[in-house]
Amino acid sequence: MSLANVGKMRERVAVYSQSQSVSAAGEITSSWALTTTIWARVEPLSATQIVLANRDDAQRIYKMIARYRTDITTTSRVIWRNRKFDVTGIMDETEQRQFLTVMLLEINA
Repeated sequence: MSLANVGKMRERVAVYSQSQSVSAAGEITSSWALTTTIWARVEPLSATQIVLANRDDAQRIYKMIARYRTDITTTSRVIWRNRKFDVTGIMDETEQRQFLTVMLLEINA
């Protein structure tokens, strides 16, 4: 992606990170905290039907292009248009720290 294509990053995307805490009783609880909100381009890549626990589900994979940053990891979660996505992979395709390509898997598609 060249700098001329920055204008295609028109979608507002919220990035969340997961934190875990242990209660006095030893229970582990997970929560999601907003890390940042960024502008990005989100594109659908594929959709497949899968059967999990005798339930027919859709598995949708998306690609998100955003400016380079270090606070998006494979443990992050993305919210886009009120839809939840798990981050499954991150690449700096040009290795110039300009843009990130982030692979997303929609949750409960």
